[in-house]
Amino acid sequence: MYKAQVFGTMTFYKEGEKIDSKHPFGTLEMYDVEADSLKQLVQKLAVHFGTDVKQFLAGYSDDDEKDSITRTGTYLVNEYNGNGVHHAMKITCGEKPVYFSEHPELFED
Repeated sequence: MYKAQVFGTMTFYKEGEKIDSKHPFGTLEMYDVEADSLKQLVQKLAVHFGTDVKQFLAGYSDDDEKDSITRTGTYLVNEYNGNGVHHAMKITCGEKPVYFSEHPELFED
């Protein structure tokens, strides 16, 4: 069973940018999802983010293994003038972290 835990919105501002209290892109709630296959999990995540699988995978990046206790990757939802909104997520199978880069079949059409 594959599981994904999507954590709240993380906004990254470019250096020197004035940070105000407004969130430039809105927020996305935390989200937990399970699936029997990794492809099915990716499909569910794409739907959650309002996109298709190809676009979701294009915006997703694995994080370093040292971060695997808290997250395995992030999804860049939106970027505007160098500021980006990312959603951290932890994807696991059993208790083991899952990295999309180790599953090239996900990126095949």
